[in-house]
Amino acid sequence: MEGYVVHRLSVARGSSVRIDDGAGIMVYVQEGELWVTQEGDERDHFARPGNCFRIDCNGAVLLDATRDTRASFTAPTPQNYARRITLLPAGAAAPSVLYDASRQRGSWLESLRYRFRFLEKRRLHPGGL
Repeated sequence: MEGYVVHRLSVARGSSVRIDDGAGIMVYVQEGELWVTQEGDERDHFARPGNCFRIDCNGAVLLDATRDTRASFTAPTPQNYARRITLLPAGAAAPSVLYDASRQRGSWLESLRYRFRFLEKRRLHPGGL
């Protein structure tokens, strides 16, 4: 695994994870299966045990657990690797926030770097945000 392991999750069947603006995150599945859909990509992908999936665009990415699943996310940076990550457990009315870049503590310089990084992503992928 390259990068930083930023999340390890157990996701129940029927639950979903949403990653906003997480280009570069690798999703590794240890057990179960995730149905992956990316904004702007007409194809559907399935991540199964022993396989990984790299998020290659910004925008929304949905990971739906078709079975009870254990997975980990690896990112190229330890912070500001996505704008937001939420988990919607099966049967729940509202998602819980797993990561929100705007809530990360850090210096004003780190905040400014994140904003420039986001603007650069928007410039490179204007239709994906």
